[in-house]
Amino acid sequence: ITRRSPRMMAATTFQMVGLMLSARPVAAYRLKLPLPGEYHSMTKFSSRDKYPPRERTNSLVPPRSHRSPQPECSQSREVLLSASLDDEKVEQLFAWLSMAFAGESRYNNLMLAFAAIFGEHAQDSHLQGLVDEALANLPPEDQAVGESFSLGEREASSMGAMGAAQWTGRFKTRPHALLDVRPFESIDEWTQGLSRGSRRTLTKALAQNFSVSVRPIHGDEPAPHSSLAHFRCVVAHEVRLLADSPENFFDALSQAIGRYVNTVSQTGEIREYRDARGRVIAFAHEVRKGRTIRGQWFYANDEAAKAYVWFHSVRDLVKRAIEAKGVTIVDLGPSGSDSFSMLKERYGFASIDNWHMVADYQGPFWYDDRRINGGDDGFFDRLLRMAKI
Repeated sequence: ITRRSPRMMAATTFQMVGLMLSARPVAAYRLKLPLPGEYHSMTKFSSRDKYPPRERTNSLVPPRSHRSPQPECSQSREVLLSASLDDEKVEQLFAWLSMAFAGESRYNNLMLAFAAIFGEHAQDSHLQGLVDEALANLPPEDQAVGESFSLGEREASSMGAMGAAQWTGRFKTRPHALLDVRPFESIDEWTQGLSRGSRRTLTKALAQNFSVSVRPIHGDEPAPHSSLAHFRCVVAHEVRLLADSPENFFDALSQAIGRYVNTVSQTGEIREYRDARGRVIAFAHEVRKGRTIRGQWFYANDEAAKAYVWFHSVRDLVKRAIEAKGVTIVDLGPSGSDSFSMLKERYGFASIDNWHMVADYQGPFWYDDRRINGGDDGFFDRLLRMAKI
């Protein structure tokens, strides 16, 4: 990812051209893969190609235009893809992405990544060679390898996910789930107002055997969660929620990549969850701006999903918001489904259409309970004030 594109969305810029469901009765696909230059280079085109390499729309680094035509290639090959996921394939995918983000043009193609990692091909093939080379450069499990964005860049990148489009009047976002914490003197008072079933769930969450650590995101250094360990959580989370059929498996992987890129380019802090063996099982990404704390992102693997980690993170967020001076609202953002909106409502979060009229985001970002403004967001604050008139 280049410094000019910290907010790249994989779901919209990655394209799986020629992907179609196999007739075989297994979770497999046939991918008709263009082979320009016999795979010698991902960006090498044959003499019949009409468009320069930078116009390709299936690249990891997004093209300048999202409407670029597909190149004509001199030949193509079908690769059978298996829609199955394990730890080894996640490592291979992260290794491939690390090479692409490091500027290796041969890896700047998600379609080719899927073919190499999930496809059937010979062990001595060029595809396998690319995977082996990427694995040879695989960073350690917990090493942060993201780009060192400045604090101002991270704050600007966070605005979109926080719903700045509704502040600016560009378009109306989905309703946000908001909780006004001003009526509560303590976390116990909030808990007592919940249903018996919700209180029982929180009790189970508090009884789990995991540890939680706070990891601030600083400017001019990689985000603490830009590691393979955290990437595993994002992939597991998206595949669990979105890959409800073989047809959606690769879409879920594309979404996971885009969401990972988003969260590691933004500001705030991470609440990192590790199991008894010290492995990362989940993380909650939070951002405080003005008088609101936003639960920006949450990703968990299957183990964490069974250990009530999300419920623990919500309770912890509400507790800190009640105790923090000057915080009035906890914003859990939009929900991906009506059932998730209903789940949030059980814990006191109301789904609000004009949420920007309730959640006060005016003012600087906060870090370690201190106001720090890494960029000039006065423009957004002026728009917020205008929207509330």
